[in-house]
Amino acid sequence: MNPTSADALTDHITQQLGQLSAHLSQAGPQEAARFLERSLVSEDGIFNGVWDLVISGGAAAQRYAEDGVFPSEVWLALGRTANALGGLATDTLAEQQEVLRQIASRPAVDPSAAAPAKTPALVVRGRHR
Repeated sequence: MNPTSADALTDHITQQLGQLSAHLSQAGPQEAARFLERSLVSEDGIFNGVWDLVISGGAAAQRYAEDGVFPSEVWLALGRTANALGGLATDTLAEQQEVLRQIASRPAVDPSAAAPAKTPALVVRGRHR
């Protein structure tokens, strides 16, 4: 693959991800749950595709670092990133797969017919920048 086609493919995928994000922000609860389960949790979803891309990037960076072309820090950073993504996939997202499936399979509710539900307090975990 020449650099121009790789750049075009990267631009196309980035644009598609932006469209998916915009669509998700407007989706109802069932559609959002279905999207999240398919794209972030399933084995053939987007998240695993990105994870595979980082792993492949790490392998390439290792090869080029061993040849002295890339600094070893690039290879190590990609390895740490791949490990972190793997932890997210197995420890955090996978735990929610069944919940997302249940929400996705619920019958749609007309939001104008139902009384507004009380929103539970959200617990925020993780690092803040």
